[in-house]
Amino acid sequence: MSFATTAVLVRQVGSTGAGEVLLVQAMASIWFLLWDPRFEDAQQRFVPMEQRHGSGRGTRLYRRLLRLDLAAGLIATVVGVVAALAAAAIGWISAERLTLLVPALLAAGAVTPMGSASVGFAIADQLSRLGVVRLVLAVFGCLATLSALVAAGVVGYLVATAISGLVSTVVFTLLAWRQVYRACGPPCDGAVPTPPGMVPFLVKSSATQSVALAADSGASLLAGLLGGPALVTYLKIAGAPGRLFGSFVNPVAAQLHPRLARAAADGCHATVMRDILRSSALIGSTALVAVVITAPLLSLLLGLVYGSEYTVLSTAAAVMLAGAALRGTVVWSKVLPSALGFPGVRLVFLTAEALCQLGLLVGVIHVCAVAMCSMLAFAWGSLVLLSLSAVGWFLVLGFLLRAMATPGAAPGVAAVRLVPDADPNA
Repeated sequence: MSFATTAVLVRQVGSTGAGEVLLVQAMASIWFLLWDPRFEDAQQRFVPMEQRHGSGRGTRLYRRLLRLDLAAGLIATVVGVVAALAAAAIGWISAERLTLLVPALLAAGAVTPMGSASVGFAIADQLSRLGVVRLVLAVFGCLATLSALVAAGVVGYLVATAISGLVSTVVFTLLAWRQVYRACGPPCDGAVPTPPGMVPFLVKSSATQSVALAADSGASLLAGLLGGPALVTYLKIAGAPGRLFGSFVNPVAAQLHPRLARAAADGCHATVMRDILRSSALIGSTALVAVVITAPLLSLLLGLVYGSEYTVLSTAAAVMLAGAALRGTVVWSKVLPSALGFPGVRLVFLTAEALCQLGLLVGVIHVCAVAMCSMLAFAWGSLVLLSLSAVGWFLVLGFLLRAMATPGAAPGVAAVRLVPDADPNA
């Protein structure tokens, strides 16, 4: 659905107009990266642990973290809007950009608690139901934003994005709370202390997720500020095939997380290695087929979806698709460190990767005078970085498994299923 809305946006307002929208969305994302606490990993780790200590303790902890996430999102949204108005008043941003930035901030703030809400389905072992809810809300959001874009232009598009995001968050929150309530029981009475180790884990896992998202939003922001709005659109279009492939692959990480965590808690190193190598082999073979079949067709596909003037991006899109395929082969890297109890490892790795990627973008913008040249150079540079990243994660895998086997190392965390599986291999 998001690809459909982006394609219509580009066709409706052109590369420069779409770039302005994408730029303000990147600015809003960067703002919330600074303020969003991102409790998802901590909830998945500590809510089941608390539940084992007594009925309703997990529900109480989940409710506490969900409320904190909601409060943080509301405060960050209010402060962000006020800051944008103040920046416009002193001339730091134009009135035209302010008109786009305010609804973009509201849209980003509306979906801030979405992660904490979605985790409730995982805690209650209802990921399949989560998929159905997401599908319905995605269709609703797509229809709402496209209708607003056609009727009211880019401002209407951003306002509709904010409204549909708010509706989605409300629905997710209510349904997730109901699922956790059913699985864990009503919240227990009385004061429940913060689980030991939760705060350090929360700081590391939250920072890791922020860094992972900052690479994408930071690239769009730097491209817009240094290379102009058109380069932002080129980045979005050239990266679309790779992001589409990632949308099929990324759910594998969510499925691997509880399996890896349970295997680590049981000390089953062979099971961890088996699942990782199996996922890499399956995704790697699928990715190879996808790249070989899709690459020759990208010029035609980009012309059909975005317009004939964007067929020149087909080479860059093929290169970035190959990079996404390499990233997909190590999709387990998204969850393995936290599943084994070492969230700081991914934080360090992703920080280095993000700095290299953003540094590469700044370099190619300064070297290449034309946006199309910058796009192609960035695509090849990203492929090299992602190749090194994939090799690096396999080296990190060996380190993590050795650390897991070391006495006194941080233990893996059992992702307790509160609703037992009929088939343990399901």
